[in-house]
Amino acid sequence: MFIHVTDLRKSAEWYSRLLGLPLMEDRLSGGPVYWFDFKGTHLILDSNAVNRQNPEWNESMMPRIMFNAADIDEAFRYVCEKGDVLSEPERHGAMAYFNFRDPEGNVHMACWSSEADEGQQWASQSPIFPQIGGVFVDVKNMHSSALWYSELLGAQWHDAAAEQDIYSVPMVSGAALLLDRNRYLNQETFKEVLYFETGDFEAAIAYVRSHGFEMAGEVNDFPDLSEFALLDPDGNRILIAYMK
Repeated sequence: MFIHVTDLRKSAEWYSRLLGLPLMEDRLSGGPVYWFDFKGTHLILDSNAVNRQNPEWNESMMPRIMFNAADIDEAFRYVCEKGDVLSEPERHGAMAYFNFRDPEGNVHMACWSSEADEGQQWASQSPIFPQIGGVFVDVKNMHSSALWYSELLGAQWHDAAAEQDIYSVPMVSGAALLLDRNRYLNQETFKEVLYFETGDFEAAIAYVRSHGFEMAGEVNDFPDLSEFALLDPDGNRILIAYMK
């Protein structure tokens, strides 16, 4: 999961403090990204410092999600039949990748690497788990988007579920992939990019308040979950959820 940031150190400190993790100074040694190699789904903070030096690059090309590919060339041919690819695969030693758009303009990345990275178990000092529970992709047409992502990933398609405002695309592992049309229906300009889970909702609220995090809106209580949102340094809404 990519989150695009304007100040890499500030964002790395914010997410580390939220999750009760140490700041890894070696990952702030001048490169354009800082990463959290969580179990399941990694989190990559990307300043796009290198991309901005390319006159052909613009912010509409920034990817949200990186999908693993077993064979980058086969993946490229496959996605060419289903989406709008933005470039030929780029190859850098033990890895290769290309970016593509979904029918609604969301950009993602397909990536191959010869080195498996299963992530690590982080020791957290926060009641918020250091693991991405789910990532959101904003859509307008739920039926066509849910069908497109299901076909792209070879996942089972659930027609009745596409009547809802959030559709969960079945995934083999890692974070949930949630197509969300609430922003479109409510004409909201903000983005909700992901959620972290907590096992103690009241402790999570107390933790973010005592550490000075900016909450966005009120606490919401639903039959199956309770949640609240925070604003990260770039104004992205990060949900904290307690699954009942």
